[in-house]
Amino acid sequence: MKYLISIIFLFGIFQTNAQIKKEIDNGLYVNFPSEPEYKTTNSASTYVTKSENCIFMVLIQRNAIPNYAEYVKAKQKWSASEIAKVENSFLDNAVKGKLDYTGNSGKVNSIKVGKFSGREISYSAINPASGERGMRHTKLFLVRDKAISFEVWYLNDTETAEQERDYFLNSIRTQQ
Repeated sequence: MKYLISIIFLFGIFQTNAQIKKEIDNGLYVNFPSEPEYKTTNSASTYVTKSENCIFMVLIQRNAIPNYAEYVKAKQKWSASEIAKVENSFLDNAVKGKLDYTGNSGKVNSIKVGKFSGREISYSAINPASGERGMRHTKLFLVRDKAISFEVWYLNDTETAEQERDYFLNSIRTQQ
């Protein structure tokens, strides 16, 4: 019995150490299960990696708020509730666009990481790589002038996939 517990303990240590911590934006971090591939264009950047059970992605859409400099000036005159109303409207429209694009409805919750407001979305959609329907889980944040989306697409709907999803999405942190 002690031998089995020791093996499980060591396996847990190796699993934890296998995680790759990446700074996605100034002070915003996430742990990937393996080294992600990074790609960038003028308007967006992506980090992508996968396991046997899931695809893990971070999509960073730059200039998500048009005329951001004017928005920052206007925010200085607004109350906290007015700022929240504008940010919530942006996030809700982004969620609506994502769900409309996939032709789905989903479960949506308001979330916050550090000072950044966001939405958590769970829905199912067809995986373009396999043609199979699978679960998708997203945490979408408005970070300054960027929309940053942390995505997990299931390749296998298993308990292990759920654990991998939870570890990835729950590892999102800010450093102030």
